[in-house]
Amino acid sequence: MRLFMVVAAALAAAPNVWAQTSPSPRLAELVPSLILQEITLPSASVDGVSHQAHFSPIESEELSNPAVAIVQSFNKLMRVQLSSFPVGSSAGGLTYAFDETLGTLRRATISFGPAFAERALTIGRRKLNAGVTFQHTRYSRFEGEDLGDGSIKFYLRHEECCTAPSAGGGGGGGGGGGGGSSGPIQQPNGTRLNPAFEGDLIEASLSLEAKTDTVAFLANYGLTGRWDVGLVVPLVHVDLDARVDATILRLATAANPLLHTFEAGNPQATQRTFQESGSAFGLGDVLLRTKYRFMEFAGGGLAGAVDIRLPTGDEKDLLGTGGTQVKLQVVASGGTTRFAQHVNVGYTAASSATVGSDLLSTLGADQSVPNEVNYAGGVEFVAHPRLTIVGDLVGRTLLDAGRLAVTSKTFMYQGATSVQTAMFDEFEQRPGSLNLLLGTVGAKFNPVGDLLISGSVLFPLTDTGLRSRFTTVVGIDYAF
Repeated sequence: MRLFMVVAAALAAAPNVWAQTSPSPRLAELVPSLILQEITLPSASVDGVSHQAHFSPIESEELSNPAVAIVQSFNKLMRVQLSSFPVGSSAGGLTYAFDETLGTLRRATISFGPAFAERALTIGRRKLNAGVTFQHTRYSRFEGEDLGDGSIKFYLRHEECCTAPSAGGGGGGGGGGGGGSSGPIQQPNGTRLNPAFEGDLIEASLSLEAKTDTVAFLANYGLTGRWDVGLVVPLVHVDLDARVDATILRLATAANPLLHTFEAGNPQATQRTFQESGSAFGLGDVLLRTKYRFMEFAGGGLAGAVDIRLPTGDEKDLLGTGGTQVKLQVVASGGTTRFAQHVNVGYTAASSATVGSDLLSTLGADQSVPNEVNYAGGVEFVAHPRLTIVGDLVGRTLLDAGRLAVTSKTFMYQGATSVQTAMFDEFEQRPGSLNLLLGTVGAKFNPVGDLLISGSVLFPLTDTGLRSRFTTVVGIDYAF
């Protein structure tokens, strides 16, 4: 009943899909905007210098600040995975073959096939399968860290903005020591030690809730007994709710606490919470699919398949990837009456399109979608002529997508008499590919005629990238 209510709501909203957008900032830039732009101090001037934007790399126009690249990498990995999560197979659960002895079509197998992989069997000449699925995912971890408890921390370095007016001392004060009453000169000198106040940090602890709901309309048609074409039209709802608990770390200005504070004149105001949320609903990336079975053997065969993912979803709101993706794969399947196996191996080539976001363009980072190596394999068990149990492994390797790993880092600052250091754990960018592996178990039930009802649960088998505890999928389809 819930599925039918969701589908009905999606259909009712369809005429307004194009008009629905999330509030500014758009979802693709929500996290960078919150961390790199919105964390500012009061505008009051201290020692002739306004410290308002000194910890905001965007507002201070210091895009070389190390925090920028770290947040960019976090956002790219999150965006790519949110907008390209796998959808179920459009292949029909009921397959048919022409029986020359009977002169008519008959069921090719009593198994109803996999849910997130392909099998070599085709639906049958002039047969049509149509259906709808509902898929819900709530993400809970990123690169092994909890997304929701503030354990993911970014350290905003102070802008390298100024130079003390004289060489005398670098103490803990705002002017960097004996510089007289004129205050520091607002001109960078290549170090965050002079003036001393440049050694302070803001610790930004991120708590993020991210979830997606997808209603996908699927169709599959047999052009011949060996050749199928398919279509998947997804309607996607994405919801992000981000909170940053910001704490000023007065490494260098403990003796002058009024320099960096979230409330002018209040030296105790070292903490403040910044929040941003948004949601979007609309058409996702439409998939065109085709499969040709060029070899047949007992219970299956060998086939080639092509999936073309069109950039129909709005990439600014994480409804799509922003570029065309073409997946080529080889499909093999076979088995006995009760047991069947299937294996898929493929490669996805992605166009170099980037997210057309003003903020992301300003940051200047590579936001393109990586190419992928894809693989899947599993078994089908016919528990009853009307019930098939399915188990699968679904893998993706995002080539050269980069990784983030928590590393202990050293931060230098000018103490009262000498340069000192502090250690904090923060993400560090690393080259390499991102390997994602999902397990899935499910069942397909045939209550009557050519109607199928299906349900599956997907769960991560690696702790890499953006991951959920599990994803639930339910669907219905009918063969004509």
